[in-house]
Parts: sequence; C-alpha cells; structure tokens
Amino acid sequence: MEKNRGFYMVLSLLIAMALWMYVGNKNPNEEGPVRNLPVTFSGIEILESRGLMITEGKDQTVTLNITGKRDVYRLLSAETVNITVDVSSVQQPGPHTQAYQVSYDLPSSVSANSLVITDRYPLNITYTVARKATRSIPVRGTIVGGVAEGYQAGEFTFLPASIQVSGEESIVNQIDYAQVTLERADMDQTYSGDLPYTFISFTGDALEGIAVTPDVSLVRTTLPVFQLKEVPLTVNLISGGGITADTVENYVKYKIEPESIMVSGSAADLEPLKEISLGNVDLAKVLGTNTLNFTIPLAPELTNVSGVSEATVKITVTGLTTATMEVDNIEVINKPTGYEVEKVTTSRQVQIRGSADAVASVTPNQLRIVADLQNAVAATGSQTIPVKVYLDGRSDVGVVGDYNIVISIRR
Repeated sequence: MEKNRGFYMVLSLLIAMALWMYVGNKNPNEEGPVRNLPVTFSGIEILESRGLMITEGKDQTVTLNITGKRDVYRLLSAETVNITVDVSSVQQPGPHTQAYQVSYDLPSSVSANSLVITDRYPLNITYTVARKATRSIPVRGTIVGGVAEGYQAGEFTFLPASIQVSGEESIVNQIDYAQVTLERADMDQTYSGDLPYTFISFTGDALEGIAVTPDVSLVRTTLPVFQLKEVPLTVNLISGGGITADTVENYVKYKIEPESIMVSGSAADLEPLKEISLGNVDLAKVLGTNTLNFTIPLAPELTNVSGVSEATVKITVTGLTTATMEVDNIEVINKPTGYEVEKVTTSRQVQIRGSADAVASVTPNQLRIVADLQNAVAATGSQTIPVKVYLDGRSDVGVVGDYNIVISIRR
C-alpha cells in the first residue's frame, strides 16, 4: 500500500506540472510597443482660472514598451491606455516639462497586474503656457461689387455686432476688428445671410489661421439696398396782397435752391412721391424781393441722400403798384370778461397793392382794422396786439405786410 501511495503522489505531481505547463503555454507573456497614445491634459479649468492656457505641445503622443500576458497585452491601444499630464499646479507662463501618468481602461474581467512598462518615449512631456485673454472684437463690413444703377447701399448690420475671442494674450491683442466681405454685383435688393469673417490687425493686415477661439464662426449680415429718386422742391403760394391764383404767374417769380434733392427708399414708398413741398408762402407778406429759408421735410421711411437739410426760396413780386393809406377804422373784438379795453393806437398806416388803376380807386373807408383779443393775456396795462386788416369790396387790390396796435386793459 505504501508503494501505491507514493506512486500516486508522484503521478499527481506530474499531472499538475503538465497542466501548469499547458496553461502557461496557452497564455504566455508578450512584449512590444504601443504607439500613438495621445496625451491628455487634466486640470485645464484650474489653469484657466489663473488666466493661463496651453499654447504649444497640446497635440503630443507617447510610445510605451509593455510586457504582459498575451490576453491582456492584445487589448492595449490608444482607446485603452490613458496618458495624462496634470497641469493644475502650474502658476506661471513659460515652458514646462512634466512626467505623465499611465492608466488603463480595460474590461472589469481583465486584470492589468501583469502589465509592466519596460520603456517609454518620451520620458516627459514638454509644453508651453501663456497668458490667456478674451476680447470683444467689433464686426465691420465691406462690399466687393456694388449696387445697380439707380440704387444705393445702406449701412451694414450684424448679428452679433461683436465677436468674443479667446486665446493667447499676445495674439488676441493683435486683432483690431472682424471683417465680413459681401461679394455681389448690380444689387437691387436688400441682402441678408450668414457670412464668414476675417480678423484684421491694427496695421490693416489679414490675420489668417491665428490660434484663437471665437464664439461664432458665421455672422448674420444685412445690407439694405434702396432705390434712388431725384425729387423737385416746391412751395405753395397763398394768394393775397392783390395777387390771385389767376394772376400769380404774371407778378410772382421765385427760385428754390436747391431745386431738387436725391431721396432713397423702397420702390413702394418712392413711386407716389412726385415733389416735396417746403411749405406755404403768403404773398400778402412779400414786398419786393424776399429770401425765405425752409427746412426740407421728408417722411421717416425715406432718406435724404443729398444731405441738404434746408432750402432757400428767393421770391420777387413785380408789376404791381403799392400805396400807403391812413386807417382809423379800428375794431376790438372778444374783449376779456371783467376788463375794459381802450385803444391807445387810434390810427394806423396800411400798405395796399394792386394794378395802378385799381390802387388809385381805393378809398380809406374801405379798409378796417380788427384786433381779436381772444388769445390776449388777461392782465392790466398796455399790450401790443397783432391785428388783421380787411379791404372790403375788392379782389384786385390787397393789403400787404403785418400790423399791430397798442391797447390798454384795466378792470
């Protein structure tokens, strides 16, 4: 029996050794390089909170020579081997050289204990840190081509009107503005669309391919295009002073400077616009030659392209005779309640105008002066009141000029 027991013990040992050798040969060690492992930087948020950023060395790879069991080794790749550099301790800009950490992202059923790094290239990671800056860069536009004849381009509008740019301080501070270029020819309508832009330096050079990060890649660009139209200026002549609508062409001559202005707007707004009236000219107040100034009115939806905001009207009345007459027929109406009114002015010289024969036939009793106190100040004392002069029974002769009288008001 002792002999049999010894035999079986030796046999069991041999079987165990055979099994161990079988398993060992089934999953032997394997060694070799794992290449192109990308470097990942951690602690970037902390670095940026100090106003710093990595400017060089961000895109690096590492090669590791690794020994391990075949079933584990063959799982190694850029997806399962992590190369990490922690930059959270960096305080100052400049070049930095730092060791990296290696970790594995393997299935939970696989142990990385058999993996041994026998060589690595490079041994450390070198990178550069610079100060970070963020600026708001204004957007400007330029057009290559132009608008069609009879049209005018307005001003560019952009959305956004400025671009937030982040990057290395020395690079960001080179940027003056972002230029959008619209390439169109013979434009006859408003353009709106998303366009790229180019950063322009303070020296006027294009900054192509600079390492900055903008918050937008395209800018919504709108360029209004308006139709142009030359519109004449006119005045409205009010009959009076011996001049009627039928005789105005015989006695009145006037010149407007400028005679017209260039206006821009939509076709629908411009189509009905035939002229621009500066206002009224009361011929009863024009003696000889008068020069009048008018502000040029324009609807808000239109634009005065000429840029002239005022017009001058030189108007002359000729071919008529004037005469001065003494008028004492003065009437005061709408006296304020509770007050007594006394006419301090009892007689007033009045000028009339018309043809020589018509003026000669007018008598003073045909003229009357009316002072309307409806808008007068209800206060005691002397006041100068504007009056209106009427010439009754005549249409071929009229009163010219402005007149007033003095009255005294008391309770």
